[in-house]
Order: sequence, then structure tokens, then C-alpha cells
Amino acid sequence: MTDNVSAGETLGLAERPLVKADKGLAFSPSAMHMLPVSLEVLPAGEPCPCDLFLPLYNPGRKRVEMTLVCEQGQGFKEAWRQRLLSAQQRSAFVPLDQGHLLRAYFQDFAAQKLDDPAQPVAQKRLLLREMASLGLRELFAGDLSPQVVGQAVGGIQAILEQLTNDELILTNLSEILRADYNTYSHSVNVSLLAMALGRHLKLTDQRVQALGMAGMLHDLGRSKLPPDMQNKPGPLDEQEWALMRTHPHWGHRLLSHVHLASMEVLKAVLHHHENADGSGYPHGITAQRTPLAARLLRLVDAFDAMTSHRPYRPAMQAFEAASTIMRSPQHFDEDLIPHFLRFLASPHMIRKQGPEKS
Repeated sequence: MTDNVSAGETLGLAERPLVKADKGLAFSPSAMHMLPVSLEVLPAGEPCPCDLFLPLYNPGRKRVEMTLVCEQGQGFKEAWRQRLLSAQQRSAFVPLDQGHLLRAYFQDFAAQKLDDPAQPVAQKRLLLREMASLGLRELFAGDLSPQVVGQAVGGIQAILEQLTNDELILTNLSEILRADYNTYSHSVNVSLLAMALGRHLKLTDQRVQALGMAGMLHDLGRSKLPPDMQNKPGPLDEQEWALMRTHPHWGHRLLSHVHLASMEVLKAVLHHHENADGSGYPHGITAQRTPLAARLLRLVDAFDAMTSHRPYRPAMQAFEAASTIMRSPQHFDEDLIPHFLRFLASPHMIRKQGPEKS
């Protein structure tokens, strides 16, 4: 978030240095009907596919407001990116009703970049992550009809195929794992981690993609919960927890009519909160009765949640989260824990380096 300026200066805002404004104010882009887009993936020197906004602090109203800084069709400059990044502004925001323009642009852009052997792998990872996050945000904001969910799953499937086509993309994940927790960043993290873990365990490409799909959609059922529960800045109370425990059922139900969602994906979504000792939910089954994909998701879901920043607690370091998992055989399949710990020490390099704005 940056300091506000007068309305007449907004379109020239990116032409000059910006100062980071730390007002301690929370704001919800989704409540403002905005989608974030990483400034690092916007190509410089090309017309912007949609309007770009920045969250600016209005001192008169003492609130954060979205302010237009680059109009659709206006060329996006590299100097703008550097000035915004230097002000610790890593994302711009796009109106929700222009999300389809951004998605179509990325699809064309990605086709060129992902097939280019000269393109750095790190940039490919970032681009695929951005496309996945955008797809999830649009899905959660949609009407969740079978047709809409099916179209979203088709888009996710295309991204997962790209992730499995190039073995290097699922390495060095610390470059793109985000430590700021929200449903979307967490879902993408879990998907990437689950796929990399599947690769580490030498599962087939089909099963690796199923893990990626289940990871991406494991929290889809949260879209059926009250909006103020999605990213509550504090622990849930007992009544809220009762509602939260219904989200695996809702996710399974929403995906059950989508032909691209395999039975393995459906079972993983339904059972990703089951505990090894049978104390989990929704069905309270033990590790022996829980499908492998769900047991793997249980591990990476918990690891990412523990190593993510929350408003009510700091993120754990990776070794601390790993130690917690190692001491919790009642929650996690004790046969998988050693494999997971070896995975954390593998060349996939998944340790998070710090928070990143989304």
C-alpha cells in the first residue's frame, strides 16, 4: 500500500518514486471486487490488457482506496515496475469484471513463454503460479454452477500439464511459495508442494497431476462458507469451526459433477482433513482407510499452513514445522512422515524465505 495522491496525478503516479505507507490498515481486494496480479509477470513495453489499480491510503477518509494508475491499452513500462517494487508494492489490481481479459492475455502470453527454451525456468514458475491463482479467484467469485466449475477445472488441468511437462519447474519452489496466507495463495502452494512430493515419491505423471488438482481445489468448499470467515484475522470460535468442518463435503459435492475431476481427486478433497488416529473430519477414518492422495495432502496442507503468516501468529520456520509434524503421528501417517522429511531436505528446496505480497 502506498500514500495517496490527488486525483489529477493518479495516472502519472508510476512515473515517480513512491513511498511505502504502513498505516496498519487491512483491506480486502475481493470486497472491492478486485483481482491481484503480480507486477513481476506483466511484460514491459506492451499494452496493458486491462485497467491496473493500486491500493492507496486516503488520509482524509483514513482508508485504503483503489486508484487507477494504468489504463487498458496503455503501455506498461519497466521503470514503473521498478518504482513500484522499490515501494514494496508487488501487486497491482484488476477489476473483477475484467478478469477474463487478463486470463485470455496470460493464456496467449504463456503459450509463447512456456514453449520458449530460452525463457528462465523461474519466470515460467511465476507465470504458471499467477495463472493458477487468477483462475482460483475467479472461480471463488463465480456462481459455482457445474458449468463454471467445470470450465475452471479445465483451465487448472492445462496448467498442471505444463507443470508436469518440464521437470525443472517443480524444483526450487522456494522462489514462488508465498508465506502470506489466503485461500488462493495457500491452495496454489499446496498444489505445487503436493506435485513435487509426488515426483519425489516417483508417482506416475497421472497421479502427480491428480495431486496437483486436489491441492488446487482442496479448499473449494470454503466458498460456501460466510465471507467473513474466509480470512478472519483471528482464530475461529466453536460455531465457526463447526461450519469450517463442512468444507471438505462441499468441495466434494461441487466437484462431483465435473468429469475432469477423477475419483482420486474427489476422495482427496473429501478426506484431506482426516487424522491418522481417526480424530479428523469429515468421517473420522484412520490412516489405513484414507486414500494415499488425501494422506499426502494432509501433510503438505498442514506444513504450508504452519509456515504461512497469519494476523494472529507468525509463520513457523520450515524446520520447526517439520519437527511438529514428526512429533504428531496421531495426525499424519507415520509411514509417510520420513518420506516427507526427506522431501523437505531434497533439491526441491521448498523452504520459504519470507512473506510475499499477493
